[in-house]
Order: sequence, then structure tokens, then C-alpha cells
Amino acid sequence: MNLPRYEDHEGDFLNAMATRFGFTGKNSLIFEKRFLEDNREVTHEKLVGNPKFAEKLIQGTKNGDASRIFRQQLKAICEKLETAGCPPSTGDGRWANAKRWLREVVFPQWAKEQGLVADAPVTLHPWEKLLKLATPTDKMGPKLAGVLDMVGDYQECVPLGSHIIFELKLETPGYLLLLEKGTTGRFWCLCPSVFAPQPYLGEGVVVLPQPVSGKKSFKITGQVGLEQIVAIIGKDNPSLDWLPEGSGKPLQMEEGHLNELLEYLQSSGDGKVFYTEYTVTA
Repeated sequence: MNLPRYEDHEGDFLNAMATRFGFTGKNSLIFEKRFLEDNREVTHEKLVGNPKFAEKLIQGTKNGDASRIFRQQLKAICEKLETAGCPPSTGDGRWANAKRWLREVVFPQWAKEQGLVADAPVTLHPWEKLLKLATPTDKMGPKLAGVLDMVGDYQECVPLGSHIIFELKLETPGYLLLLEKGTTGRFWCLCPSVFAPQPYLGEGVVVLPQPVSGKKSFKITGQVGLEQIVAIIGKDNPSLDWLPEGSGKPLQMEEGHLNELLEYLQSSGDGKVFYTEYTVTA
């Protein structure tokens, strides 16, 4: 929440608080004079020493004592604010405690009610930024391993603990970078990896794990939820220092990896980005 500057709205705020808490007449004068930010370091005596202010305080009284009226009514003001939720305090600093409560607790609420609070900018996770670059596609998805499927449709739901293969239909040859956000919220690079040691692929149907890997399938582990897959096809092998070799385990990617990938895609202009998802069920 981005609050406006208190000083820019102090007059309107104090007027609104005087109305909210029912401060009228001399109490309203005392409240607004004592609680002004410019008067924070000014003593009661100096405030009351202002002839015009003192005259307003004693108006309607006989032989009135402006200082006594000021302190008496300020005490009543603080008591009312404490009844409304201000943490109790005593002594000469009681009004300062109430002023701090008004500024730090009540002012943000009031500013929001007045529509003065700007929404904080939304910071997207780099994975969300990557998804914004991606085009949803029905030309890739999971199939249950060892199950004959004459129709060729991909699974929308995959049981936890099952074994799958992942199929892609490439319209152009290129280097494949296949990324996964698992149901636990972790990010993995599946290609290149031990499951896909050859990242350069020809046009047509591609199956992972690749036959050359010696792996038969992927096992669905983790928990139930949504699996998200991003495939990036480029003419060149991405020049990223962290890009794993095809012989290693899938790299668990951190935000830094994803940010570097985003910078590469935006600067090089090389890479078509595709997206699909499926649900892991119990």
C-alpha cells in the first residue's frame, strides 16, 4: 500500500477527525491547533500565548483562564481518542501519544477511505513473466507410458505415481529447452538433461525421454496439483552459463536462472515459447 504524504492532507484529515470524534467549538479549535504537525515542538504555553487563540478560548467566559481551559479540554480530547482505540497514556506526553496514533494508525485507514492510496505495483515472478511470453498449444503434452492410444490425445489428468512420456510436435527444427513447474512449486530443466541429452531436434514428433537416454519414462512424484510445462525452440543453442549438460540430472532452477533466460529471450529475439499444463490427481 503506497500512502500519500501526511503533510499534504493534514488539514483535511484533522477536520475529518474533528467531525468523526465529535469535537466542536473550543474542543475543535484545541484539537486542530495542538495536533498540527507544525506545532509538534511547540509547548502548550506558547500556543495559548497567542493572543487571538487565547481570546477564542476564553470567549463566553467570565475572567476565563485560557491555559486552564486548554489543558482541561485537551485532557477530554485525549480521553475520547483513547476510548476510540488509542493506546492509553498519561502525563504531558498524552497528547503526543494520541497524535502518533492518529498519524500512524488512523490516517492510513482514512486515506484508503478517501481513495488516496495507490495500489502497490505488482511484481511478477519470472516464471509468470515467462508464461506471458508463451503461446498455449495443444501440440505437446503427456501420455501414459506403455498405453496404446490410437486417438493421440494428451492426458489432461495424470495419476500420482504413474509413468508418462512427454510428446512434442515440432513444426521447425531447433534447440529445445523444456522447463517444468512441478506441483511442489519447484522449477526444473528437463531438456537438456539425462532424460534428453540431445537438445537439437528435427521437425516432427519428439518423445521424451529420448531413446538415446536409456530411460523409459518419467515417474509422476510430488503431490496433486497443476504441472506447467514451457517449451522454448530456438535456432541457436542458448548462450547461458548455467545451461546443463545432457548427461546430468534435471537442473532445479532458481529465480536467477529464469531471469537470465528472460533477458536472453528478450535480447536475442531467438526462441518460440509454448505452454501447456495438466493436472496430477490422487
